Amino acid sequence: MVSSRSTAGLVLVLLVGLGTVGFVGGTTVVDPDSDGVPPVTELRDGTAVFDADTDGDGLADGAERRYGTDPTAADTDGDGLDDGAEVSEVGTDPLEADTDGDGLEDGTERRETGTDPTSSDTDGDGLADGDELREYETDPLAVDSDDDGLSDFGELEEYGTEPATADTDGDGLADGPEVLEHETDPTVADTDDDGLADGEEVHEYGTEPTTSDTDGDGLSDGAEVNRQDVFPDADPLRTDIYVEADTMERTDLERREVERIVTEFDEAPLENPDGSTGAALHVDLDETIPWDSETDVGDLNEIRARYFDRQGLGYHYLVIVEDVAGDTSEGNVIGKAGLGTMMVESQSGRDQTGSTAMHELGHSLGLSNTDFEGIDTDEYRFSSYSSVMNYNAPRDYYGFSASGGVGDFDDWGYLDDHMFTPATSFVGSDD
Repeated sequence: MVSSRSTAGLVLVLLVGLGTVGFVGGTTVVDPDSDGVPPVTELRDGTAVFDADTDGDGLADGAERRYGTDPTAADTDGDGLDDGAEVSEVGTDPLEADTDGDGLEDGTERRETGTDPTSSDTDGDGLADGDELREYETDPLAVDSDDDGLSDFGELEEYGTEPATADTDGDGLADGPEVLEHETDPTVADTDDDGLADGEEVHEYGTEPTTSDTDGDGLSDGAEVNRQDVFPDADPLRTDIYVEADTMERTDLERREVERIVTEFDEAPLENPDGSTGAALHVDLDETIPWDSETDVGDLNEIRARYFDRQGLGYHYLVIVEDVAGDTSEGNVIGKAGLGTMMVESQSGRDQTGSTAMHELGHSLGLSNTDFEGIDTDEYRFSSYSSVMNYNAPRDYYGFSASGGVGDFDDWGYLDDHMFTPATSFVGSDD
């Protein structure tokens, strides 16, 4: 600051100088520091007459007047950048602390965050730099802060995911792969609600995270994985069928006969998601029930209500009885079945009880005369329709038909598309 005494002296010197120079040379000197501001104006405004840049900010006092900045303050807008640097180097507005209006002051962007103070969205992801830092905790220098394959803007505006968290729902799959590869919901850990997290399905079990029953056997992936107590040896990538079988006193279904049926299913032309063929038939020979000389449908319903232990758990129910009621003049009725429930008459001939059990299992799984007129009739020669469902099949024959025969109905193909699985209403997939 110039004192009043020194100022008076300065004015006198200037006046003498002006008079002398003006008289001798005919030229008037009015700007000793060549800053474009007359000394009188500098004296009035408090700037230095002999210093072109009073505040030392890199802008001459005259230039500051043109920009509207304060020539006595190095940082007019208080943003942490000198006025000269803003004008000459950075390209920001020395009168506006936040040139790009992104919520970050120019000096902060320049020295701390490394962002561009002239661009509100440095990384071009659709989010303002200030919002990324303060509201979303994302990196304003990275389009994809959490490196999950989705842009920060997309996560916020399109998918509802967290742009600072690679795996928003914590299911073991990053948000990007969920959206771009697997088409799962990145905000829901178990997209198909089958009891398995999406990441488990993809990385551990190889199941489909958007389909609750990958192998289409009527049992959810989670139930097959987590409820081995109910479904022992279940595989979510291979068809599983479960049967609970009871036998009456004085009757029998030999294990050897059961194994023959199991083998037929194991070798069946059914395609599975794991690349294998066939189905795993699980038959639980459960218990022996009291003997009765004859069993009709009403009796079967009573037996089922009393002895069927796995009702509501996805099991078919089979009971071997002494005699199936309903014989006709055309022949002896040796089996009856509806969807999910079967009864078979115990027979003395080798493999005949097992063959009949496979026939009734076909009905329980969904094969019926309404699908093909050769089922439960003798209209087709066995050579034309080679199936245990054909009344012309040998009494000890095991097997369903496959495609390729003349006039043949494809039992296995039908079951592949329409197989019935009893209700699983009592099964928890993640218990």
